[in-house]
Amino acid sequence: MIGGSAMNKPVHPIKSTILRLGGVFLFALTAAAFPGNGGGRLSEKAPHAAKPATEKWPHPFPCRIHEGANRDLFIMTLGDVKTSLADGVFDPAKDQVTLNDGTVIMNYYRDSLGIKFFKPIDKSEFPLPPSGWCSWYYYYQEINAKEIERNAEWIAHNLKGYGADYVQIDDGWQGKGHGSGDNRDWTTVNGRFAPGMDKLAAYIKSLGLKPGLWLAPHGQSNPKVVADNPGAFLMNSDTSVSRTWEGEYLVDPSSKAGLGYLRNLFTTLKGWGYDYFKIDGQPIVIDEYALRKAYMEHPSDNTDSLYRATIETVRNAVGEKRYLLGCWGIPLDGVGIMNGSRTGGDVELGWSGFMTSLEATMHQYFLHNVAWYCDPDVMLLRYPLTLDQARAWATLQGLTGEALMSSDRLPDLPADRVEILKSVFPAQDIRPLDLYPSKTMKHIWDLKISHLGRDYDVVGLFNFDMDKSKTLFLKLKDLCYDDTSLVQVFDFWNKEYLGAWRKGMAVTIPPTSVRVLTLLKSNGHIQLISTNRHITQGYPDLISLESSGNEFHGKSKVIAGAPYSLYFAFPRGENFKVGAATVGELRVKADNHQGWARVEFTSPKSTEVNWEVSFTPADYYHYPVSTPYGLSVVAKGLDGAEVHWSDQYNLNMGCEVYLNGDLAGYTPTNIFPLTGLNPDSSYEVSVKSVWEDGRESNDAVSQLFKLKSLLPDNIYSSELHPVYATIGWGTLGVDRSVMGSKMSIDGGIYEHGLGTHANSDILFNVDDLYARFTAVVGLDDNSKSRVVDNGSKDGSVVFFVYGDGHELWHSGVMTHASGATPVSIDIKGVKHLLLKVTDAGDGIAYDHADWANARLENLSR
Repeated sequence: MIGGSAMNKPVHPIKSTILRLGGVFLFALTAAAFPGNGGGRLSEKAPHAAKPATEKWPHPFPCRIHEGANRDLFIMTLGDVKTSLADGVFDPAKDQVTLNDGTVIMNYYRDSLGIKFFKPIDKSEFPLPPSGWCSWYYYYQEINAKEIERNAEWIAHNLKGYGADYVQIDDGWQGKGHGSGDNRDWTTVNGRFAPGMDKLAAYIKSLGLKPGLWLAPHGQSNPKVVADNPGAFLMNSDTSVSRTWEGEYLVDPSSKAGLGYLRNLFTTLKGWGYDYFKIDGQPIVIDEYALRKAYMEHPSDNTDSLYRATIETVRNAVGEKRYLLGCWGIPLDGVGIMNGSRTGGDVELGWSGFMTSLEATMHQYFLHNVAWYCDPDVMLLRYPLTLDQARAWATLQGLTGEALMSSDRLPDLPADRVEILKSVFPAQDIRPLDLYPSKTMKHIWDLKISHLGRDYDVVGLFNFDMDKSKTLFLKLKDLCYDDTSLVQVFDFWNKEYLGAWRKGMAVTIPPTSVRVLTLLKSNGHIQLISTNRHITQGYPDLISLESSGNEFHGKSKVIAGAPYSLYFAFPRGENFKVGAATVGELRVKADNHQGWARVEFTSPKSTEVNWEVSFTPADYYHYPVSTPYGLSVVAKGLDGAEVHWSDQYNLNMGCEVYLNGDLAGYTPTNIFPLTGLNPDSSYEVSVKSVWEDGRESNDAVSQLFKLKSLLPDNIYSSELHPVYATIGWGTLGVDRSVMGSKMSIDGGIYEHGLGTHANSDILFNVDDLYARFTAVVGLDDNSKSRVVDNGSKDGSVVFFVYGDGHELWHSGVMTHASGATPVSIDIKGVKHLLLKVTDAGDGIAYDHADWANARLENLSR
């Protein structure tokens, strides 16, 4: 009590559509006071790890089916969200979109998005995505039973209370050897897992967790198993006709023996006690079935039905209560049978691993919590990832609610990484508002949440660049906030209140870094702005909340031994202090700051607690801010500018920036981005210093400018922002190859340009500003990795340049032998410039294509 009186695997990436343009910045926006319960006793109820939305699934929900005004905006929802950003409502039971104007789009997922077997995800047994741990990305095949037990014990003691359920054993438990040779025998257990997989599953369950198992079930490597199951595998006499990563032999999907083999296999694994099955190599299986029809017992051109029969067999064997995860690429033919699927390639330890998860999320998230639970692969937090990179990876998971599996050696994680881990466990019942694949790596993510009468947004601002800081502007109107709304800002990761501002906020983000902010629409009273339990800030922990004047009564779910913090923001220009705070008999700590306060307590057990907090007025300090100086404006891209001014000696809380006399927004630094400018128009930008109460400097520093006069005569394409960028594999390299290395063509190194992969489209709005496009094109040297039968190097592409839909140039077929080809094209009069790369008709394997030194030249003044 405080105060006076008591108050009661190997990487096999998929085709993807992604742009890499360069840390993460996060906001949450809240708009209302909350209903709830009072009281002050510790209740005896144990907390729930998480909860799905209350409306019975499948139910209609709001959706967007195309980009809005801000093409950099990516939107998700949690709870019963209503937003005017929606284009309409999607009814998953009918696969039908009804637009706001009454237009009805039938079979939207099946026909518009090409999800042939669409049906709504069955959430009856799995109302939330899985949250847990996977062994692969620390141990790979060097795993043993003792290490599984060690991590499971750590989870039971440290993460189970936060919602972790699963312990998934990956490749290495089975057979013998390594790789795909004799390592695909699911009837033989590796000696490192003595005394048995069933005993290990039982031990995991004894800890209150659920055991999971990886396998590539359609393949087999043991000739004896094949001989013991005649007719079960694709053979030509006694010889296998399918030798792939999946195994030396492949199940015949058309034969009773093949389906019987799968049924018996999974009946055995289920009998061992496993509750989660990750089945790998699925697109290989689908492709092989299309190629090997002649060797099937009952050949059929309906390959997808044959494949689905194998998955149905697996499902029937394990039952509906066990989780089935597809893996390797996007096995879309498993929709409606699988509970979830991996949606991208294998991650790796490093920022490139984060980018792989990001790519999967951008391109496939429209399927998540609608058709199945998406799995962008595991979350890694350990060194050498920086702390900010770890937060970025956790932010990706926490904001999307995708399947959440850690894969570090958990007992070795330092305390700061463990705190990050706990802050996003478990995955919440989040689904997309945007029901379409993104064609760019979007920098602004908006998670809209409705909970207990609270309607708020958690918005992430990302910088994916490894080398350069990025300044982004979050325009509140893009999130449906009117221009007069005053919004409170709180930094979630750094636990610091940052003030209340209108119109929007500029944030400069270091490379590969993250901040998480809560933004709360001010109601003119003291407000609860954040809790520290989860990145969604209240959804899994806050049960009820009431406020009356300066008093708050609430109930929260807390975890044994974990400090639980409530953060309160005060009306702009006013100050208060905690007068009293009670949580039953628990010791309560309060920290008072100008403009905000924190109340913290720790329960010795996991339970639900009632808490009460009241505030009394406190004095307020105001500093008279001075006028900024040293203003300059530089062009950014072809339709934007960045405003800079000198650092000030005197104290301030930042600056407010005006464009042609209208408030543009606030920045806590001396940098502010302006976007959507007309190159031929004249503008006046003015900057005033501001204090946290909103009082500005008496005078402003100002400058007149015309964007066109600031543009350089020549500008590299890597300095521009594409309208969209699609790529057949990987992520677009900005001043790098698609592999993230320096661009290299025929031995020549290039510092600037775009590294892509067939098939690829990159569209720029050039607005008839430049007269010429130049580049050096060719296959990147890092794809010279394999020799095919005819002795030539893998990789063959065709480069194209289009202006306003018309072909301006193409390269013809290029291989590594073609070397580096210079390009120089007249683009006078062109408004939309498309850079296109296709494969040469032989598939996209190793088609790493570079637009080196690509730039626009000869600005038309």
